[in-house]
Amino acid sequence: MPANTLPIVPISPIVGAASAIATLAATRATIVGTTGLTAVTATTTNGLRVDQVVVQLTATSAAAIVMLWIYDGTNSYLFDEFVISAVTPSNTVTAVRIARNYGNLVLPPTYRLYASTTIAQNTNVFAMGGSY
Repeated sequence: MPANTLPIVPISPIVGAASAIATLAATRATIVGTTGLTAVTATTTNGLRVDQVVVQLTATSAAAIVMLWIYDGTNSYLFDEFVISAVTPSNTVTAVRIARNYGNLVLPPTYRLYASTTIAQNTNVFAMGGSY
């Protein structure tokens, strides 16, 4: 018989937010620690579920990549990449915004999401979901 017969749902919502994203060369190799990365979520006691990540630029953007990393307490692993287009926002043109939904991004306790970008520019990264 399973230990839990009820659906497991998050207890409280989370919105992780990071701005002034660290600039890191377009490395895709595993990183020991979090050097060159910016935290998007905090650690939680029971883990968390991330339903959506949004990358929002706040000004003119140059072509770049925003990388999303999962940190396990020792190493950071590249999880996803967002391609940023060169855009000059105006009264009729919006700044770059990319939203990506995840159906299975569940982080165990002490794991965190981090972000980095290949070019320093006005970049915000948000993670929405819930903590268990």
